[in-house]
This record gives sequence, structure tokens and C-alpha cells, in this order.
Amino acid sequence: MKLILHIGMSKCGSSALQSYLSSVAFQQAVGGGAVYVALHQGGVVFHGDDLIKRAAVSPHGYWTSHAGEIVADLSPANRVRVCSELRELGQRYGTVIMSNEGWGARPHLFGEEGLFADLAGNGFEIVVLAYVRPQVEWMNSAWWQWGAWTKAPLERWVNQNRPRAKWSNILQEWVIKPWVTQVDARLLDTNVVHTFMSYLGFSVEAGSRVNSSLPGVVLRLFQRNRELRPGPHDSAVDFALARQLRIEQGKSPWVIGPKRVEQLLEYYREDNQQLADLLPREQSEAMLADPRWWSMDPYLERELQPAQIKRLNSDELEQLVVAALEAVYRLDGELRQLRSLRDKNRDNPVSP
Repeated sequence: MKLILHIGMSKCGSSALQSYLSSVAFQQAVGGGAVYVALHQGGVVFHGDDLIKRAAVSPHGYWTSHAGEIVADLSPANRVRVCSELRELGQRYGTVIMSNEGWGARPHLFGEEGLFADLAGNGFEIVVLAYVRPQVEWMNSAWWQWGAWTKAPLERWVNQNRPRAKWSNILQEWVIKPWVTQVDARLLDTNVVHTFMSYLGFSVEAGSRVNSSLPGVVLRLFQRNRELRPGPHDSAVDFALARQLRIEQGKSPWVIGPKRVEQLLEYYREDNQQLADLLPREQSEAMLADPRWWSMDPYLERELQPAQIKRLNSDELEQLVVAALEAVYRLDGELRQLRSLRDKNRDNPVSP
């Protein structure tokens, strides 16, 4: 039996992957060869159709395991019960998959004793899987995910959060855990679903797009109207708008200036050299040849924008308003159809 722990990293395709894992498409693709489960508070284990139904009504569009603190705080009785459930699933499917992108950067929560140590002692081969991307790009993306919605200025926020992207340093802490069989690091590419399914030994024709973002005008609108995005963890609105606004999703505004890029490249250089040693040979060669990990050149081509702006672009704002009105009209039609169906079912109940 194998337990794959997808531990992130954050802003490295996790949402796209978790959305796919929470879908019927994943179940059909793997048949009986793997199962995706989500562990929640109190030791509740979701999988199969129950998990898919919950993901469908989640604002984020997926269902994932709870934070590392929840796993660490499981009572001994709940650990025994969860261990029994997962062992049964492992015997039935062969491979069990769990995912939480926040686990990766918090290895201290998963000690030599705990649920995963118990599972290792009950016949599971435990494989830790993490996707990584060049840190300069990660930092820009992370700013728009978290930093822009705090009170910290860009420079201070970047300095405070640099350690979160020292991928090799973080992964080495997982490598030394006695219950971990192996740690697999992989470079994030344009299709994390395809990459992950190939990793599992299955093939899929299409996958989810990763590294997409809300249009810059939406992020700027959030900045000027903070009630729409009040804090760094109030991201449900991002997923809702991404689903409903039929407007081209682009890259987040680029706010990392040349001097900061140079500092970040130097800060991560030694860690990245160690990371290359952790990767499979083909991926290591790809990383070493990719200037985004080592050189300023790819970033000098980016159009630098300020972290805060005083005025929104009127043309972009008009495009957004049109897309929003179209979404309201479309959703109103869907709502009226659902209400009509509800009333019809209420007037003509199905006999038991």
C-alpha cells in the first residue's frame, strides 16, 4: 500500500490539482487504482462520491484535508480509527492520496509520532510529493495571494516571507522523517494535472490550467475596495469570480523590481543548487537550464507596476463591468430555471 502526501508547495498548482482530484474525472481515470481522501477535524475521512458532492458546493471548487494543526491534534482514539479507515482504503485501492498545500512549509507539525507514523507502522509506504517553481515568480504570485491584503508594504512583506520559498531547505526536513519512505520534488509545468497523473502511472487527455490569475483590474479593484477582499485568507471570492467572469485571465501585475529580483536570486542561489540535487536527472537538467531560477534576464522583460495605484484603467474597468453584467444576466437565468424546477417538484412530489 502506498500513501502519497501532496504537501504543496503553496502557489504551485495545488488548487488546480485538488480540483481535479475532487472530480468524477479523476475517479474515472484511475478506476480502482487509487483513491483521493480528505481528512477533517475529529478524524472524519471523506472520499468517493461524498467528497465529490462536498467539493461541488465548496466556494473553492475542491475538497482537501485540513491544516497540519488539525492532523497533529487528533486524539489517540481518532488516530486509531483514521488509521483503520485508511488501511482499508489502501487494501482496496493500492494507492491513497491526501493533499494540503500548507503542509509542506510546516514539517514541524508532523513529528516522529502521530498519524502518519502510525500509518507507516501499519503497512503504508509513505511518499511525500511537492511541486516547486522559481521563487521570484512565486513571490510575485504570493504577494497577490496574501501580501497585498495585509498592511505590510511590499518590501517588508517580501523580506519576511523569503524563507517560505527555500524549497530545498524545507524538503530536507521531510527527508529526515523516519516514517517517510521517499520525498519526490517536481518542477511545476503548464499542466500539473497531466504531470501528476503521469506520476501516478495514468494518462489523461486534458487537464486544468495552472498559474492563472484574476485579471489585474480585479486585483486592483480589490485593493481600492477592501470589503471585497478584506484579508489574505478571504480567497473564496477569487474562485467565484474566476468561474463566473468570462474575461481573459492573465498574469498578476508584476511588482518585483530589478533590484529586488537580484536580491532574491542571490538569496535562493545556494538553496536552488541543493534543490537541483533532489530532482530526478531530467528535471534537474531542466532546472539548471532555466534562467528563471538563476538570471535577471527573464524578469527584465516584465512590465513593472507599482504595488498600489491611485486610478484604475478606464478601458479595463469597462471590460470588467461588461463581463460582470453578462454574468449577472446569465446567473439570473440559471436561478429562475432552478426556482421553476423547485416549484414544479414541490407541486408534483415523487411518491415514495
